[in-house]
Amino acid sequence: MIGYLQLLRDRIRRAFGVIFFDKKAPLGLQGDISHILVIRWDAKIGDSFASSFFFRELKKLPNKFITVITSPALAPLYREEFGVDHVIEVTKRPSYKTLCDIALSIPHVDLAIHLTEGMKMKDLYFLYKLSPTNIASLDDNIARVNIKLSDTTKGMLFQEKYTYLLNMLGLMDVDTAYIIPDVARDKVISGCDNSIVINPFGSTRYKSMSQGKVTELLTVLGQCFPTRHFALLSSPATREDAQKMINGCGANNVALLEGVNTIEDAIYCIRAANVVISVDTAIVHIAAGLKKPLIAIYPLHGNEFNQWLPSPSPLTKVIFSHSPGINADMNNVESHAISDALSMLLSIEQ
Repeated sequence: MIGYLQLLRDRIRRAFGVIFFDKKAPLGLQGDISHILVIRWDAKIGDSFASSFFFRELKKLPNKFITVITSPALAPLYREEFGVDHVIEVTKRPSYKTLCDIALSIPHVDLAIHLTEGMKMKDLYFLYKLSPTNIASLDDNIARVNIKLSDTTKGMLFQEKYTYLLNMLGLMDVDTAYIIPDVARDKVISGCDNSIVINPFGSTRYKSMSQGKVTELLTVLGQCFPTRHFALLSSPATREDAQKMINGCGANNVALLEGVNTIEDAIYCIRAANVVISVDTAIVHIAAGLKKPLIAIYPLHGNEFNQWLPSPSPLTKVIFSHSPGINADMNNVESHAISDALSMLLSIEQ
């Protein structure tokens, strides 16, 4: 009931946003493009890595200045690793005054890129105040969006949509390799080398495997591959649950990765791993970017296309967990299907 009321509230706010802030613009790319603004204030790590190549490749075109709006947590990534010219930090729920101040502080934008499928009132307000020449978005229903990408890029992966934008801007030979930071070991205590790293935790409980499912999976994998070492990846928020999962499994070749507290720590472990198994999109795309043998587990909602999958690769196996409801259910995947996929990846390694 609460979810329904929140959805209704958002729809009403959006309707008012369209009335007050949405103005029809001529379709198609208008004018010369020098200043490009990318809005990434959703603070999604996986999406950031999946689109990381865009910023490097954009610099191959002449006279391009890139501004990114993102969260304080991700700002160093864009500033130090992705080579963005100007990074603006914004909190998760900025006020309208803050959005207005940011919009007015930015020099004229030739192209604003906001790859969301459903703009909210604050998105519409910000773009109204920003008044860029062009707006590219997946929300085709907004009149102000003149680069409509939802239908045009239907069936494309998220990273392919950025390739499409680069093509549109004139760059045809695109290197889609992700930018993954080369991080130090820092506080990671456990040895990760040659381990099979398993991450059963997503951004929400719906996107995570249950304790019982993980215990079952660890037992199956530990028994099927007795000479292999399995390492369970967790965060400070999920560490206690991870330890319970290990304690409950019947395998003695499974251990908890100690000292993993940041995304940089996770990157270190993934870089050192032999194989990565994950339900989390961020970990999946980091592993894909590092060209690691990967088992990516995604929810499956009917025949709905999932644009967040990694790019196809002989080193990547995607397994789906049937999710009949609105929310993801990551427990409807057979442990032996994961075991079979792992066996295939290990045979490639040999």
